[in-house]
Amino acid sequence: MRKKLTLHCMLIALITAMIVFIAALGLLFWLYDETEEKGIKDKTRLLAAALTSAQKPESVLAAIDGTRVTLTDAEGYVIYDSDGAEGPHADREEIVAALKGSPVVVTRYSQTLGARAYYYAETFSAGGKVYVLRVCEKMSDIAPYVGAGVGALFLAVAVGLAVSAVFARKVSSGVFGRLKEINGRLRALTQLSEDSAFTGKDEFAQIAEEIDALVAGLGGSLADLRREQSKLDFVINNISQGMMAFSSRNEIVLYNKPVCKIFKVKDDIMGKHFSHLTKDEELKALMHNALTRGEDGEFSYRLRGKDLNFKVYSFKTDDGSGEIEHIVLVADLTKEKAAMRQKSEFFANASHELKTPLTTMQGLTEILLAKTSDEGQKKQLERIYKESKRLSFLVQDMLYISDLESGRAERREEDVDLGAVLAEVRQEYSHQAEERNVRINVSGSGNVRADYRNIYEIVGNLCSNAVHYNVPGGSVDMSIRTQEGKVVLTVSDTGIGIPEEHLPKVCERFYRVDKSRSKKTGGTGLGLAIVKHVCNLYGAKLDIKSKVGEGTAVQVTFGR
Repeated sequence: MRKKLTLHCMLIALITAMIVFIAALGLLFWLYDETEEKGIKDKTRLLAAALTSAQKPESVLAAIDGTRVTLTDAEGYVIYDSDGAEGPHADREEIVAALKGSPVVVTRYSQTLGARAYYYAETFSAGGKVYVLRVCEKMSDIAPYVGAGVGALFLAVAVGLAVSAVFARKVSSGVFGRLKEINGRLRALTQLSEDSAFTGKDEFAQIAEEIDALVAGLGGSLADLRREQSKLDFVINNISQGMMAFSSRNEIVLYNKPVCKIFKVKDDIMGKHFSHLTKDEELKALMHNALTRGEDGEFSYRLRGKDLNFKVYSFKTDDGSGEIEHIVLVADLTKEKAAMRQKSEFFANASHELKTPLTTMQGLTEILLAKTSDEGQKKQLERIYKESKRLSFLVQDMLYISDLESGRAERREEDVDLGAVLAEVRQEYSHQAEERNVRINVSGSGNVRADYRNIYEIVGNLCSNAVHYNVPGGSVDMSIRTQEGKVVLTVSDTGIGIPEEHLPKVCERFYRVDKSRSKKTGGTGLGLAIVKHVCNLYGAKLDIKSKVGEGTAVQVTFGR
């Protein structure tokens, strides 16, 4: 480094000397041209002034010695030339310029003199005639002066290089000594330790003081960061869910210990593609689709006897670096799914067991109603019939939702005219809407790939809730629209609304916001649970928004 600094100083000295010499040489030539041009102009003007009073200017010029002069008439024809030149000179540049009234000094090679020369001409009048006087002077040879300058340059360069070498070594020794001390301070900065005292009061000492202050400040900050990082690592690695962060190239940039446990990974997977997590090709395809879709999503998959739930959160970073674009949470729901299956089996068995006696009860009640004439008995029988019918609807819903939860429900697909389903549902609930003074509006059209009965269950349950939980004079709007290639069904009402704290639970089985109102309307508490499961069956997205006193809007977005 010290040798480089010395060589750089010598190179700078050499370049500086060359620049100064070239500039001086250019200035020399410029001054020489200026001096020669001024001299020939002055000489020409003096001669022209002297000739204006002569009757025969050529006779006066014959007495001039040492300078070549040429006298022409106004047409440019030579009257006199001190070197014996004859003939027309009207094409000479300096004579043309003089006749135009704008004389200039011209430099060119002279055949007569055998060297480069300066030419200058001016017009004058004598004896009533116009003449052109031209003066020519040979350019002086300045090569000896240039040679002397080159010699001086080499001498100056040699002296400058020697001086710069000595100066560079002296400066570099001082600078590198101080830089060595600064380097010690920087080493202390990386190790967050204190170095020996820094001597001196120059700029380097000030830099060292700033570094010492930075070391002291960073020591505390980094200690705090390490403590916070330790807390964060503890939390991330001790949550039950697996957590992974992916870059824009679908490479793992962060993961916790549960991920290694779930996927039985032993090697470090940091910076690896997600395909290194498992050899299961179907799971790889699901992960690829979830990460490349660029939007939040969720899917379930059974891997090596474990029921896994994947939640994908996608977003774009503000700086566009793409460091983290996806976060995936993996939950092992094996125990929960087993409990749900047991619960579902219980509901299915209980529903089957209740179905037969309920059917028998309804049949016997209908027979007794037809035979009895006693009004008291008739009211009691009607009440029994009404309750048995409500229980029958409940059993049907329980069996249906049990089939959906257990996977027994067949995922049949056909082109379903959603507009026709809305019209049929409106017709079915029109009587109930009239009784409650509620208006049902239908708009839009669109087709979806699904089972007609399942789609009817979605629309029917949503319309039923919107009618039953509305207010007198209210309305229910069922609309269909297409957004970004997806069919969107929206059922909104102007009813009583749902409190915000109840929204996360309204799709649970038997969950009721207002139990007394639900009992009056005859609801089973399974409507939204059925809607949710049918949406999951066909990959549709369910979104519920509500405000107390203003109404509820339920949106179902069907995939492409």
